[in-house]
Amino acid sequence: MAEKNLPVKFFQKRQKDEMDTEGGGERKMPTWASPAIASQKSVYIREVLQDVSVKLTNKVKQNNYIPSVLKLKVNEDALAKSYRKEIGNLFNTTELNIIGVNGVDEVLVKVDDVQDLLGMIRNFEKANNAFPSYSTVVGISAISDIEEFKPEIAIDSNTEDDHILKIKLFNYGNIELDGILARMFEQFCNSRKISFKRTVYSGELNIYRVDAVTTDALEFLKDFDGIQLITEMPSYNLTLDEVIEDTAVEIKIPKAGVDYPIIGVLDTGIANIPHLSPWLHQDNITYYTDEDTNKKHGTGVAGILIYGDILEGVDYTGFEGCKLFEAVVTPDLARQKIYESELIEQIRDAISRYDHIKIWNLSLGTDQEVDLSEFSDFAKALDEIQEQHDVLICKSAGNCDNFKIHAPKRRITKSADTVRGLVVGSLTHDQSQTDHAGKHHPSPFSRTGPGPAHLIKPDIVHMGGNAGTDARNNVTISPVKSFSSDGRLAKIIGTSFSTPRISAIAAGLNSMLNERFNPTLIKALIIHSAKYPPEMKMAISDKINAVGFGMPSNISDILFNEPNEITLILQDTLEKGNFIDILDFPFPQSMVDEDGYFYGEITVTLVTAPILEVSQGAEYCQSNIDVMLGTYDEKTERDTSKPQIKNPIGADGRQNILSSSVYSKRAGKNMDVPFAAERMLISYGDKYQPVKKWCVNFQEFTESNKEKFLKAPKNWYLKIKGLYRDFSESKAEINKVTLAQDFCLIISIKDTKRRGNIYNEVTQLLDNFSFIHSNVKIKEEVRLRLNNG
Repeated sequence: MAEKNLPVKFFQKRQKDEMDTEGGGERKMPTWASPAIASQKSVYIREVLQDVSVKLTNKVKQNNYIPSVLKLKVNEDALAKSYRKEIGNLFNTTELNIIGVNGVDEVLVKVDDVQDLLGMIRNFEKANNAFPSYSTVVGISAISDIEEFKPEIAIDSNTEDDHILKIKLFNYGNIELDGILARMFEQFCNSRKISFKRTVYSGELNIYRVDAVTTDALEFLKDFDGIQLITEMPSYNLTLDEVIEDTAVEIKIPKAGVDYPIIGVLDTGIANIPHLSPWLHQDNITYYTDEDTNKKHGTGVAGILIYGDILEGVDYTGFEGCKLFEAVVTPDLARQKIYESELIEQIRDAISRYDHIKIWNLSLGTDQEVDLSEFSDFAKALDEIQEQHDVLICKSAGNCDNFKIHAPKRRITKSADTVRGLVVGSLTHDQSQTDHAGKHHPSPFSRTGPGPAHLIKPDIVHMGGNAGTDARNNVTISPVKSFSSDGRLAKIIGTSFSTPRISAIAAGLNSMLNERFNPTLIKALIIHSAKYPPEMKMAISDKINAVGFGMPSNISDILFNEPNEITLILQDTLEKGNFIDILDFPFPQSMVDEDGYFYGEITVTLVTAPILEVSQGAEYCQSNIDVMLGTYDEKTERDTSKPQIKNPIGADGRQNILSSSVYSKRAGKNMDVPFAAERMLISYGDKYQPVKKWCVNFQEFTESNKEKFLKAPKNWYLKIKGLYRDFSESKAEINKVTLAQDFCLIISIKDTKRRGNIYNEVTQLLDNFSFIHSNVKIKEEVRLRLNNG
């Protein structure tokens, strides 16, 4: 194999590659909408609004200015983005009154006062016009039901009095109204001697912890205007089964003169044992006394960060080591409980104090399964923390013990649905006679995806052990190795211990790069390198749910190419109203076989930093980017004097080679070829996925599509366009801001026949087509170590 020492490259779009979004054609009335349907529904909706008007009037007489909230049920045929805008036009009178989404088909609408309500009623009366507008007809027809909102109560009926509640108030998107609601809620609690504390999940989540709630107090709370959700405040458990050995392990000492990266370990603490003490950072933070801590779990995590490759005897990460920043955010749970609000508060505080540390390992979580549509408050808090402090959190997917009773796995835990974080599941490194999973398969305890709203989680996996049951149904394990808090060798399993291997790779990449820290880039590089083990012969949908995008390569393999391949990175910001259309994409013209067809493999990874809105339920991710890469016949001149045409140059005969429609279904099921470990071909459709990846081999084209789209000569294009949900568009319009989303796109081209120097050829094409490009910058001291190594 040729030496892998050619650095991956950044390139920039050219000015001529920026295009203006062009308008669509005439809107066609959907089959489920008509003036007659709209007129009929309008009568019923206005009756409900009139009832709300009476209640608003009575509230004002009692000096209660908290808005009323309506819940709309949306026709399942009308869930598309374009129809949501028409619904918004009915209710957004003078400001944004659509304040939230429940699940996938319920919309929440605030009504500030009677004047606001009268404006809505007038909009619905337009259905009785002789020729009602398209917007009025579609908006009203899309609503299948409307009623006043009642708070959701999610409390176990068996729970005794004096339990701790989590109460979520509405976010009205109006700072004054939110302030009024908070003051009135606190006044309400004080008057009834209900103990409360305002928590800090995120700036847009208005959540209170309420203590010692009796049954009577709960009845009072149910009737308070402005409460969206009442549930029990989650508390956290932490179990660690470890087998201890007295095997001697040589102590690893930091090398003099090496500037090691720092990894923040958000955990139970790290014991000052001989193997780890040389690596402990001089600073640390704790929220507990020594007698209230048990550092066993955090020590296991830290041991893998420093000794993971050594103890397993495999160069999994290629990580040289790091300074361990100890952040003790969880107590000894045998001595005291910790609630979700406290844990988030302590994570936020630790990161905000030390946000020069860019990679954080979080192997803690809950055993609560994520919702199918609603993202967890814990995940939303982690997303805000990462965005505010420009850090990357590597988060464990969570463990499941269903294998003990031979039941299917549960889905990932709440907090593992973080959008901005890198969520890690577990693979098996070995298999004993009693283990339930084969070697290099998903671990029996590793939770599965998807996350809410079909989010691909976990993102990736690494080695975390195997488990099973013997003939008597006793649990057996094939563990990975680390250290116990007493300094002896510990054998352990769990996603807690696959996660630090990913944190190591992330920190190692960041320490090698002489670039400004960019969590989107680090995340994209890791996911781009990920592959499925060849032993994992599963359908792509099963692979994605179980292990996300696979297991990443080690650090140096991620950043360097061989001569027969090249990796290009495009980092940019895409504004609403623009798209990128590169009609001179530098695909190597030498990659044409003896029959005249383009051949080879292409891997494309897109990671975005999407716009997130905490109130929008399943539509938490408010922005999306689509990528098209492929061939076309020739450039064309377009007539910009015509309406809707803004861009003077186009292309005829385009075909996106990332589309599953051009590939053979039979070839895609072949698990016995080497390419099966990398194959990633799914249709993302209109799903708002913040991470997308494709890996295709042109040999798997159908014969007819190969003739149409791969027969040389062909030109190559790359098109990138954005999409935004109606809530963000309406909010931006009111606030007079331009929507935009940052992204990192990585494209690897590989000559599978190894016939030419693709790296040099593509570099020359970048020059020929006037692209600004540069090799990824590696720190000089790292280059010296690599060259001497």
